[in-house]
Amino acid sequence: MAEPRSPSKAPAPARRGASIRAKLVSLAVLANMAGCVVAIYVARVLRANPSANEGGWLFAYYTAMFVVAVFDAFLVDELLFGGVFRRTYLEGKDERQLERSGDDQALAATFRRSSFRFPTVVVLCGALTYFVFNLANRDFDTYHRTIGTHLNALHRGDADEQRAAVASLAIHRTPEVLHALTTTLQEGGPAAPWAAWALGGFHDLPTLRPVIPPLVAAARSDDPAVRREALVALGRLQHRPMAPYIHQEIEAQVAAGEVVDPRLLYALGSVQVLDSVPLLERLLHAADEPTQRLAAWALAQHRDQRGGREVVEVLEKRLPSASLDVRCAIVHSLGILADERSNLALMRAYDEATPDELSTVCPRITMSMRPDGGDDALELLRPERKYGMKIILSMGQMRATAPDLREQVEPWLARLSGDTTAEYEVQEGSASLLEGIRGGRDDAKAKSVDEALGLQER
Repeated sequence: MAEPRSPSKAPAPARRGASIRAKLVSLAVLANMAGCVVAIYVARVLRANPSANEGGWLFAYYTAMFVVAVFDAFLVDELLFGGVFRRTYLEGKDERQLERSGDDQALAATFRRSSFRFPTVVVLCGALTYFVFNLANRDFDTYHRTIGTHLNALHRGDADEQRAAVASLAIHRTPEVLHALTTTLQEGGPAAPWAAWALGGFHDLPTLRPVIPPLVAAARSDDPAVRREALVALGRLQHRPMAPYIHQEIEAQVAAGEVVDPRLLYALGSVQVLDSVPLLERLLHAADEPTQRLAAWALAQHRDQRGGREVVEVLEKRLPSASLDVRCAIVHSLGILADERSNLALMRAYDEATPDELSTVCPRITMSMRPDGGDDALELLRPERKYGMKIILSMGQMRATAPDLREQVEPWLARLSGDTTAEYEVQEGSASLLEGIRGGRDDAKAKSVDEALGLQER
């Protein structure tokens, strides 16, 4: 009786291939786990300590990413392509050696080898590793690119690099940025004025509590640059208790014979405190022309305060004797205040102006809020219109409704709408305004004069 045959053993090459595959799986898993640990740890260190020497940490971070990508690529090559790269490029085996070994699968793999396949797999695995790392460390790469590198420059860079870092961080509202800016402001130094400027733009925070106290402290600083930037920032944030300090800063500049910083006037208009009116009135009469124009704009910002009629009277008294550009600013400001009694002052201003003045375009005010006069520009007294049309537009903002006013305004508008020597837009604007006064229409639902004439500013 024949003896039973023992089960045939698996070919040695197959066992060896399975062993290598198992090792690669284990190594890839370990590499990915270790890489994620490195990614999370490096992200935590650099987030918690922006002043750290990031060069070494980033080298470890991206080295781990590369190592993980390579291990993953070897595993993909083994599972999908039969380990062709390992066999042919690392082990140096050719078709004859593989044929003698009896490994038909490996032999078949050599016929489809390509020197470009493995590098492509490495790149794809690297991209996957990048996303996995950033999923594990809360998108550290984006954080470092947009915030982290600037925080590091703020702590370790020279004066110019620190100022540039603050300018880049000013658009972000993350807790790390807020903490870095307030710390920079409190510590002083060349970047402190810039930190104050940046904090002045944080008006869109849910609460201003983290911003106001450090700025108030900086507003009492002995450093004039820090003090001024803090006052401007507090004005932009409409922190009204700082109005007296802004007054003092402006008075000091006037006493020293300096040109008043236009940003301080903007801040004064933003806080809207009626105690500012006497100072603004003095500037409206005695300062240089750009300061007078800004003073007129700042006075108009008090429209929502009790005693607003006092501001209207200040502007109306100054209107006849002012230069043309200042008159443009006053006319614009009276339109903002929209007191219907100002119709009379505007009519007189039109009648007293020369034809050349009426056809002159009233310029806007362009100012930069940055300490160096760079970006972060504001434009006031818009839209730019000819002086004559500017008057008509302002009258449209303060529609005459009182009978005694209508008795004077309506005939004046009727005459102007039929005046062939006047600008076409003035004639049409006067006729439209007259129709609105007589019809008592709601212009909130009607086209504006600019829209009707196709003159709206683009």
